Amino acid sequence: MSNLEIFKTISIGGITKDQLIKQLIEAGIQFNEYAKVIFDHPNFSPTARTEKVSLVKLTLSDLSMDNPCSFQELVNRASNLGLRLCPLYCAAFLRLEYLEQPDGPYLTVASDRPESDENYPNGFYIRNFNKTLWLRGYRATDFCEWPIDNEFLFLKSDEMKIKSNYG
Repeated sequence: MSNLEIFKTISIGGITKDQLIKQLIEAGIQFNEYAKVIFDHPNFSPTARTEKVSLVKLTLSDLSMDNPCSFQELVNRASNLGLRLCPLYCAAFLRLEYLEQPDGPYLTVASDRPESDENYPNGFYIRNFNKTLWLRGYRATDFCEWPIDNEFLFLKSDEMKIKSNYG
């Protein structure tokens, strides 16, 4: 896959964590308990400078993977295409800029997990479920196999570089 299609270009950063959470609440976004735990993590800290980032949406099939796989396998394959993990707070900005998300499947924002403890949430996904917009944290072990039709969002290669704890 040499021509990666941009799913969405959004602005991230430029406001504080508290301002971001306030905007999410004012927009009527719903959270689960895992999302609230991630909000309290030091890695959920938007940069002071606003940046435009381009997101690429892929399924395992798009990555020529025929079977469910671990997140590490997915990250490795995406990295080989020049894609990068998103900063942890990127999902919150995407949620605010993607209010027209259709009802249905969720989009997992590929980011580095904030903690190595498998009991701690890994990151976020966004979803419109029954006309309610969600920013949900999720938890998955290293051995969790992601379904073949799950959709993931990565940063296009020329975007900001995020350090990874995955390898």
